[in-house]
Amino acid sequence: MKHTVLSFLLSLLTLLTAAAQTYSIKGRVLDRLTGESLPGATVQVTGNGANTGAGADPEGNYQVPGLKPGTYVVRASFIGYKLLEQRVTVGNQNAVATFRLASDNATLNEVQVIASVAVERETPVAYAAVNEVKLRETLAARDLPMILNETPGVYATQGGGGTGDSRINVRGFDQRNVAVMVNGVPVNDMETGQVYWSNWDLGDVTKSLQVQRGLSAAKIAVPSVGGTINVLTKGFDDKRSALARLETGSNNYRKASLMLSSGNLKGDWAFTFYGSRRTSDGWVQQAFDDAWTYFGNASKRIGSHRLSLTALGSPQKHGTRSFQSLVGLYSDKKAQEIGARPIAGGNKGFDYNPYWGTLRRYDRDPLTRTASNIGDVEVLNERSNFYHKPQINLNDFWQVNDRLFVTGVVYASYGNGGGVSGLTSGNSSTILQNSETNQTDFQTIYDRNVRNYPAVVNGNQRDTIFGGARQSTQFLVDNVNSHRWYGFVLGGDYTLRENLTLSAGVDGRLYRGLHYRQVRDLLGGDYAQNINNRNQDPFTQLHEGDKISYNYDGKTQWLGGYTQLEYKTPALSAVVSGTLSRIRYKRIDYFKARQVTVNGQSYDVGFNQNQVIDGQTYTAADGHYAETDWASYTGYSVKAGANYNLTEHNNLFANVGYNSKVPFFNLVYTTQGRLYNNVKPEGITSVELGYGISYPSMKATLNAYYTLWANKTTNSVSTATGEAIYSTVRNVNAQHMGIEMSVAQEISRSLQLNAAVALGDWRWTGKGVLNQTDEAGDPINPNEIDQPVFLEGVHVGDAAQNQFQLGLRYEPVKRLYIRPSFLLFSKYFASFNPENILNESTRTDSYRLPTTYNLDLHLGYDLPALYQGKVKLGFKASVLNVLNQFYFTDVSNRSSTNVIDPNLIQAFFNRGRTFTVGMFVEL
Repeated sequence: MKHTVLSFLLSLLTLLTAAAQTYSIKGRVLDRLTGESLPGATVQVTGNGANTGAGADPEGNYQVPGLKPGTYVVRASFIGYKLLEQRVTVGNQNAVATFRLASDNATLNEVQVIASVAVERETPVAYAAVNEVKLRETLAARDLPMILNETPGVYATQGGGGTGDSRINVRGFDQRNVAVMVNGVPVNDMETGQVYWSNWDLGDVTKSLQVQRGLSAAKIAVPSVGGTINVLTKGFDDKRSALARLETGSNNYRKASLMLSSGNLKGDWAFTFYGSRRTSDGWVQQAFDDAWTYFGNASKRIGSHRLSLTALGSPQKHGTRSFQSLVGLYSDKKAQEIGARPIAGGNKGFDYNPYWGTLRRYDRDPLTRTASNIGDVEVLNERSNFYHKPQINLNDFWQVNDRLFVTGVVYASYGNGGGVSGLTSGNSSTILQNSETNQTDFQTIYDRNVRNYPAVVNGNQRDTIFGGARQSTQFLVDNVNSHRWYGFVLGGDYTLRENLTLSAGVDGRLYRGLHYRQVRDLLGGDYAQNINNRNQDPFTQLHEGDKISYNYDGKTQWLGGYTQLEYKTPALSAVVSGTLSRIRYKRIDYFKARQVTVNGQSYDVGFNQNQVIDGQTYTAADGHYAETDWASYTGYSVKAGANYNLTEHNNLFANVGYNSKVPFFNLVYTTQGRLYNNVKPEGITSVELGYGISYPSMKATLNAYYTLWANKTTNSVSTATGEAIYSTVRNVNAQHMGIEMSVAQEISRSLQLNAAVALGDWRWTGKGVLNQTDEAGDPINPNEIDQPVFLEGVHVGDAAQNQFQLGLRYEPVKRLYIRPSFLLFSKYFASFNPENILNESTRTDSYRLPTTYNLDLHLGYDLPALYQGKVKLGFKASVLNVLNQFYFTDVSNRSSTNVIDPNLIQAFFNRGRTFTVGMFVEL
């Protein structure tokens, strides 16, 4: 009996204990696009008699304790994101539920559809994303591409050092072959594929930055050989807010910005406005920076339509370093490291810039030779940039019904500006340098021009006409590259079945580039003489603002379409897509002799000339400007990929594709407007395999790729002889292969680690053909057209093929972060001029540069919210290149001799140790 009672009491105690036992639901709240944590997110748990919740900590972790066994509805929410809920069952242990929230920031999700943003464990491409928090903490007054160096396979540099002169290289392909899209709109230059980052200062208004490497998910025909960069800007926030920022730093850097968001207003209107002012002396000598930036977004919902109007631009001017210099001019030590000789008058420091000088202007009496009106000494840039590219987008996102979603955007861009350079009366952009200072010798140029009176020859006597106009033989010009660009992107997604979606769309563009030189500064003279304008008297005196040297328009018409079929289940995502595009180019030249067309035949009729055709006399007045026929090309791409989620935490993906790429405008026509012979579409074949691991505390990806680029065209320029020689090599192949790995690990709630590794092998294969022209576009040797060049096995230069990155984010106390980041690049080969390899027996590899490494440090502190949580105040600071190491970043061999001679290597170096500090106030 005693044992029976004891057993009953023990059983009852066990039941009571079990009934009293409670458990927790825990996990993380993350951004669906970037995978970054969302600190402060709210998690609400209801059901089974409970109604409780918790907030996410700075790493996005949450924990809701005290829950009995049973089934609950768990909802995660965060300002600017769509609410997401899960049904979670709690048994006899703690349950885990991780939430990946999709942004509800204005029209960001719809823009992601247009931009074809990759999604974790769904889209079968290798990608990396940077969210707003990381941009704010680590950009540190740099150009936007620089933050992407922590992405495997990406190599970004600041080029010559001017603000906005950065360049980016993905898997060995330069940014002309990396598609850059802002809110789904392509921004690569329509004629060259180039990207000019100085056109936008988007760091403060970027919501997310995503790099898709290799075969991207882009649905439109874009030059995505290396990959695609999607820049998604802010729309509007759910709540009304104001955000002011102030920054200062090295080299007299100053920036002030203000952002205002209206939140949702009556009538479902919303507005966001942003403006900033930025100035700096620049870390390179005389690479000054002076820029304004504006950004505005207005959004309105009308029935099932969401309309969004965005305008942005950044009128700016900045000093530049256009070309690299010999290593010894920067540093004797660096020259010795690579076995190069010191240079007399060299060792000027890594910020050396030859493209500036000083000038004191004055008036000079030709008879007494006395000077008057002597001005102050001014600093003058031989090379600088000025540009304003306002862009306006109007988006319409239309949810037609539950099965059909239509997106459309029309856009316009009016670019105005160009670059400053020198010019001689002989049409050379290489003007006088001082042999002692190795700087532009503006004073000597001025002195010569101010004395250059005309003369007449009477027999053996030369008489100066002191009252005559003085010709400038060297002066400054604006190289104008303005454009008018209109386009649209229209697409739709139709759900055929629950798991099957058909997408299709069209992309149209009209582009006109306006290219000419105009006299900027005569430097003491009264006029410059006509250069190359055959429709004008060759002795015409040109003044400041007059066009000189060249003047032509380039027209591009683009029409492309795409179709895509996507199958998606929780385990398997598969996609097959194709694009087809038709591109036409035309060049109109205003300096070539006018043309008279008779019976289908064109005849040149220049200034003061005539043509007698079939007894009829024609003059230039009867002619029209020289205009090429349309050069038409068809491009296409096909690709397929699949992602398979092996488990909740592991996935595999693969993709394969072929892209028949249309050559850019500048690879179709010579600088004189002649159509290159045998121009072929370039064919790119790509294959990729990848594996991913995703846990709340760890994410890792590993992928391997192979890309073969057939019929590639490259351009280079050499100034070894003192005159520019332009080389074009066509119909060569490049083979790029490699492996990439990235890891993000949460070691503890206060410590996270991220790392990236990329190992590449990029080489030229086969042989191509070479053509060389002078600055006027005439062949260097008319008897040497399409010379063979032998590139088999030569490494592709211009970017490091191996990369290692390691970063930490540590919060020793709440709201205080410290972020060191270490970066190493190796296997970096110098660019070279292919004309050096004209004989197969003497073929040699390009020069391999030393391994480089860099350490950056970022830190900041956000104060506890003030005034009942209505005011936020924070501070941040960054030290770039903490160890003050100098290394090669951009290397070209612009000489025309041996590609492996270190004495001929010309380079740019990174900037030394610099800092920025800033603060923000948000209401």
